[in-house]
Amino acid sequence: MKTIYYLYTSIFFFFCFFFLSIFIINGNTIFFDVPFYEWISQFPLKDFFTFITDFGDTLWIVIFIIIAFLILRKKRSRELLIGTMVVETVLNLLLKYFFGRERPGFSHLVEATGYSFPSGHMMAATSFSFLMIYFAWESKLPKLWKTLLTILFSLYTILIGLSRIYLGVHYTSDVIGAFCISLSVLSFCIFLSRSLK
Repeated sequence: MKTIYYLYTSIFFFFCFFFLSIFIINGNTIFFDVPFYEWISQFPLKDFFTFITDFGDTLWIVIFIIIAFLILRKKRSRELLIGTMVVETVLNLLLKYFFGRERPGFSHLVEATGYSFPSGHMMAATSFSFLMIYFAWESKLPKLWKTLLTILFSLYTILIGLSRIYLGVHYTSDVIGAFCISLSVLSFCIFLSRSLK
């Protein structure tokens, strides 16, 4: 993909996040927040999602980053990995305090502290997964492997997001907002990295 397209992608997802945040700026819920939780929570998947959500915790994300750092050979790729993950982590903390959205009043099936919007688990999972997808398609791996890795990391991201909603610790809009702002930041970091290359 051309370098400039990453900038366009960044702008697009930023505006998606911006328009979403307008509706929740005062702690309001969005029309799909409660209905989607009620729908997904009817399935007996507590053990499955409790297991899945752990892989979005800080410890596991750090482990994934270390493994990726050791696998990546190019210095610029390593810099992009570390730089993006640090920026996204700091941004998530700032956004949480800026919006100050309280956790949902749903039954929390796991412990969760701090503010709700945007989801930290989802931001970390999205930025890491889509970075791995980017690195895969920039590599010389066979197309079959690139496709399989894309499916694997995309599925990981989706399941992390669903787990946070199912377990009652995030609204659906927390997850969508995290996805949008994470892709915006990631795309912009890739744009900068490629521009400076």
